[in-house]
Amino acid sequence: MPYPFIAFISVVIFSLVHIYAEKVRTLGVLSQGRFLSLGGGVAIAYVFIDLLPKLGKSNQLVEQILAGFFPYFERHVFVMALLGFLLFFLIDRVPSGWLKDEKFTLSLCSYALFNFLVGYAVVNKDNPEVQPLVLFTIAIALHYFTNDYSLCESHGEAYRTTGRWVLIAALFFGWLAGLTIQLSVTAIALISAFIGGGVMMNVTRHELPQGNENSVSAFVLSAAVYTAVLLNIHA
Repeated sequence: MPYPFIAFISVVIFSLVHIYAEKVRTLGVLSQGRFLSLGGGVAIAYVFIDLLPKLGKSNQLVEQILAGFFPYFERHVFVMALLGFLLFFLIDRVPSGWLKDEKFTLSLCSYALFNFLVGYAVVNKDNPEVQPLVLFTIAIALHYFTNDYSLCESHGEAYRTTGRWVLIAALFFGWLAGLTIQLSVTAIALISAFIGGGVMMNVTRHELPQGNENSVSAFVLSAAVYTAVLLNIHA
């Protein structure tokens, strides 16, 4: 099976999550908390066990290439990850004086950019930050579940009727861009770092359990299980 088609399947899975994530709202409060915490546990394990070590390796490559252009930035990849983190942090801290529609538009644009970059990243089979693709897909899909739930809680009908379709379109536009525009290894590493920074911020903001004992148990258990899976794969 051609790899671009495999990447397309990954994008379809992400899109289905955007469509059906709000169904989590139909679960009981207890089951709902467990499910969302499960997604958060998987996402946080992915960040610390899989993504951060890969970013460290990518930084060595990027540093060698960009040292002559930006000699004072010795941690190029980590700077980009920090920018991704800060972007979503600032959006989350929009001043209270903003109108609700303005907040929604800003959030939607930032998440659309995130989705475009995810769609682009998965097309490159040589991108270490998204390989193996099945594990990346699982982690990001569960991340989308909890993130979409939060967006639906905050913006309601605006997200259901417009927002999620914009995010789905951004995924497919990113996938198409990945097929037609070939960026350098350096650029792809920086894109992946930005995605990683965004994931880290969204995990800490939306996906950590809020003190419920069952949710905490689900979070810790899912993090432990996914950590074991990742360690066995990379052993």
